[in-house]
Amino acid sequence: MSQADLARLQIGATDVVRVTSAQGSVELRTEPNPDLAPGTCFFPEHFNEPPVKDLAECVMDPTTGVPAFKFVLVSIEKV
Repeated sequence: MSQADLARLQIGATDVVRVTSAQGSVELRTEPNPDLAPGTCFFPEHFNEPPVKDLAECVMDPTTGVPAFKFVLVSIEKV
């Protein structure tokens, strides 16, 4: 997460948070990332543990036919 968002939400650098989308929720630890813009967060898509990909709707790219899990609106709250 962006450091600005961690501060705004009063979340520590390694606190457990609940990330929720229209598809469900998952609990995980935060990690500050100075390269992220406020209002954004990032999780590598190569692995699905914890199952963060389950928070995004699976949309197929019309050109390549590859599933895309790139963007999803979420809410984040400290657990």
